[in-house]
Amino acid sequence: MHKPAIAPSRSFLLQALLLFLFAFWLLAFHTGDASLWDIDEPNNAQALKEMLAHHNLVVPTFNEALRPDKPILNYWLMGAGVRLLGMNGWGLRIGSVALGAVLVFYLALALRRLYGERTALLTGLLTATALHSQIIFRAAVPDPLLIFFVTISLISYLRGYLLAGERRRDYLISYAAMALATLAKGPIGFLLPGLIIVLFLLGRRDLPHLWRQGQLALGVPLFLLITLPWYLAVGVETHWLWDRLFIDQQNIGRYTASMEGHRGPIYYYLLTIPLGLMPWSIFLLQTVAELWQRRKTLFTKAPEDAFMLLWAMTWVAFFSLAATKLPNYVWEAYPPLFLLLAQRLHLALDGIIPLHRWGVLLSLGALLGIGLVLACLGWWLVPKEIPPLGDVAYLGLPYFLAALAALYFAWGGQLMAAIGSLGAGAVALTGVLVLVAMPALDALKPSVTMGRMIRAVEGSKPYAIATWHWFQPSFLFYAGRGAMPLHEPDRLTRLAQIVADGQGTAFLALPEADLAAVRKQLPKSIHSQELYAGYELYSRKRIALLRLTSDLAEKP
Repeated sequence: MHKPAIAPSRSFLLQALLLFLFAFWLLAFHTGDASLWDIDEPNNAQALKEMLAHHNLVVPTFNEALRPDKPILNYWLMGAGVRLLGMNGWGLRIGSVALGAVLVFYLALALRRLYGERTALLTGLLTATALHSQIIFRAAVPDPLLIFFVTISLISYLRGYLLAGERRRDYLISYAAMALATLAKGPIGFLLPGLIIVLFLLGRRDLPHLWRQGQLALGVPLFLLITLPWYLAVGVETHWLWDRLFIDQQNIGRYTASMEGHRGPIYYYLLTIPLGLMPWSIFLLQTVAELWQRRKTLFTKAPEDAFMLLWAMTWVAFFSLAATKLPNYVWEAYPPLFLLLAQRLHLALDGIIPLHRWGVLLSLGALLGIGLVLACLGWWLVPKEIPPLGDVAYLGLPYFLAALAALYFAWGGQLMAAIGSLGAGAVALTGVLVLVAMPALDALKPSVTMGRMIRAVEGSKPYAIATWHWFQPSFLFYAGRGAMPLHEPDRLTRLAQIVADGQGTAFLALPEADLAAVRKQLPKSIHSQELYAGYELYSRKRIALLRLTSDLAEKP
């Protein structure tokens, strides 16, 4: 199949560039000001600190132990950000922000020839403003890398298949992107994209295309050239322990058994995806209904739509069968959903296939209800569950007001104005979260405060850190230096040795309720001083910080 190459217009390129700048601004807005979110962000950040302290950018460790959770690419990305902006929230997260903005730009450029300029730009806009985008592309986690490279790999393959003139280049880009996705998150980076491609070719009854024109002779060596060096290096350096643990625990183990309490029913993602796509998921039913009407001819008359639908369905189905479930696991299914939503809106805006008026009004009414429910829960439930946080009813206002405005415009038949209202509501929600909610939540994450106190008290002097009946990775990150370990003694009698390890000084974080018992069991040679006590969001307890000192430090 050949589609003639038509150079993008200057106005389109300008709009795509403005969309990129908007996405970067929106995702970067106060992103580095918030403290790290337990558990994943400080785990990744501390692992990077230890790798830098050890001058080893091959083997990830956490608290002096091998960390087989994720491959290397995210550490390298965070390392680049840290080198640019420092070991802080900005440096650790700027790579994710940049990937989110570039993804928006890529979608606009790569989809233009397949779907037209308006649909391509709308896809980018929906991607930039969706609720889950404001979470995932603000976090120091490997998910943005997997999302970015999986998207490039699958869209590039589709372009290569449909645009014969660009086939070799796009197929090689696809293989390279799968390799980088594999360096970001592991085998899922090539197994699922490969499965989607095979299923698509089977649906087209064109599987021989894979080895006849699929550039396997160049693509497979390219894939191996990118992926193997690091996997071999970390294997050799750890005597293949990292590789074995990564495959057994983090891949097979996560799929076959729920880990860290992350479980859910088989329909789990049918509930989380509409939330992640907010506010644009209100058009999802009408989008699916239009595709359903064309289901018998999708593979023959609209292969690009068949590919996108298959992409989303395969990704969601695969993780629906997994034992461990998290909303982030299916973000890679969002780009095709954003595209299909954007195409449906484009058809409606052009009057080709109008949206059902009452369907739009009911959908906007549902969004209005969601905003109202959020406001009620923020007013009633949150103060009950997290008393120090207080009333957060304001979280429901952006969607509530956006839905009201969109209802007004939709009633008058002004669909574009209604879409604009929803986009404004999405941006407003980001502003509310970042400017109001995040500072309030940060006050309930004591690790930053405790780390700041430790640095103020000790300066450059040596010390040790420990926890008792409480642990958060963020405490190690904010309170420790470089590769400093965090001690978790199983008996209080070990505290004397920990103080000695810190050359006479140690800091102990523990539930405030345990203070009396701990102080009672301290040796007479160790003095304690309470520096801090405050409510902690994750444990829902008050956490205290003790400074333990000894006049005569014991030698380890």
